[in-house]
Amino acid sequence: MSEANVQQLWRQGEEYARQAQWGAALKAYDGLLEQDPTHAMAMLRASRMALSLGRYRDGREYAMRALARRPGSEEAVMTLARALRMFNEPRALLECVEHSRWRERRSAAWLTELAMLVSTIGDNALAMQMLDVAVARDPNDPSTRYYRGVVQMFFGDMDASERELERCIARAPTFAQAHWVLSRLRKQSADANHVARMKAQLARVPPGSDSDVYMAFALHNELHDLGEHGESWQALEHGCRVKRRLTPHDRGDAQRMYAGLAALCDARFVEPVEQPDAPFVPVFIVGMHRSGSTLLEQLLGGHRLVADGGETYSFTTQMRYAADYRNKGVLDAELVRRAKAVDYALVGRRFLESSAWRAKGQPYLTEKLPSNFLNLGFIAKALPQARILHMVRDPIDTCFSNLRTMFSDVNTFSYDQGELAEWFGQYRQLMAHWHSVMPGRVLDVHYDALVADPEAVMRGVLEFCGLPWDAAASHLDDRSNAVATASSPQMRGGIIKGRSAAWAPYEAQLQPLIEGLAPFRQPAG
Repeated sequence: MSEANVQQLWRQGEEYARQAQWGAALKAYDGLLEQDPTHAMAMLRASRMALSLGRYRDGREYAMRALARRPGSEEAVMTLARALRMFNEPRALLECVEHSRWRERRSAAWLTELAMLVSTIGDNALAMQMLDVAVARDPNDPSTRYYRGVVQMFFGDMDASERELERCIARAPTFAQAHWVLSRLRKQSADANHVARMKAQLARVPPGSDSDVYMAFALHNELHDLGEHGESWQALEHGCRVKRRLTPHDRGDAQRMYAGLAALCDARFVEPVEQPDAPFVPVFIVGMHRSGSTLLEQLLGGHRLVADGGETYSFTTQMRYAADYRNKGVLDAELVRRAKAVDYALVGRRFLESSAWRAKGQPYLTEKLPSNFLNLGFIAKALPQARILHMVRDPIDTCFSNLRTMFSDVNTFSYDQGELAEWFGQYRQLMAHWHSVMPGRVLDVHYDALVADPEAVMRGVLEFCGLPWDAAASHLDDRSNAVATASSPQMRGGIIKGRSAAWAPYEAQLQPLIEGLAPFRQPAG
């Protein structure tokens, strides 16, 4: 092996990559790996090139090869961790972290980013350990304080979360995400709120930026709590307008996706493939975001035989692998096009294998990614034993809650009233299709009924799932598990009953949404 040849091939690969010549770059990295099979960074760069060429499986394989080499530098470990998170390989990511010697690292920024990646796969206890070390390294790092506040919110310690977020803001007054999370921790009052401070900082963030969006949504949240609905709407409207510009919704792709699903997934297509006995029964909780899916999962998670798996992209990950294609979000039109040729026995087997660690030996495991309603035909085919629960909530309540929620880079339809109403209609039509082509596979669970009489509704849910009655599945008392969703602050303190319609003060401004939802105001059957 010639070190000079290795360096030359590395430079060639980097130059080709800068020029977006993915094939040439990959050839250079492969040539380097022939000279030095242990070069983990070359494997990781090759992974990125393969993905850019549309070769999902090859990209994943390069990343897994890099993991086997146990890279030691901070750059290589972080690059590998990002790749494993992107390929949605949580167990591999935890293995990467385990061998990273993170307790010995000096950089608070490095520890904080790695902790954030760990938090996104649901191991918030480990993430907090890493953040504790990061604080010891640099008590003044704003990002470390911010992520500590977020993880503490997930665990339900709102007071500790508030203290950390305030520390973050004291060090970085325009740290917009901290203002946004702080606005959601509790209901603001006239005597205790952050409106004046946020207005002052809003003028300092770059217009049209992500920070502009977070500050606008934060201001909306607090003004809404204070009953200042005119100003609150202005802030929400501004935030939605900027966010939609930053992450535009592809209506054409959505239309092709929905049409493709209805055409492909007929009654014959969704007939299950044969699968060996599964180690657990997966329970998919689906619906629109903000329809009550977190509440249902938390209730189910109280059952002695159920592990709550949280919100993951595990099923979509297996569809991507089988189709050798990395789509955007849960599903897109191209993945639907490729779905006809997918090996669904492979999809089901890989899903069960990759999710078993979350079940922790329990016979049932929940998977509550709401957008999996798009995948139901594929889920029914790949996982004969799966139970599917569909959360149904009032259309306006649901859609207004979507409109006022900052979803980062998903749910791009939710920042425009017309696009939001259109998506809701497409969703409802697809759910009607699923009920038609696979009768009995999906149980509708109505949010209002669940809140009003949780015991009665949960008896029906448990019976549908094949579970014995357990009173712990009808209340939220004494729950200490982390809730890492937009509903996290609402999952503490029990089931909230008698909630008034949050959208009512904005009825005049919401007419495009209300009119678009008119055909769906009756509860779905």
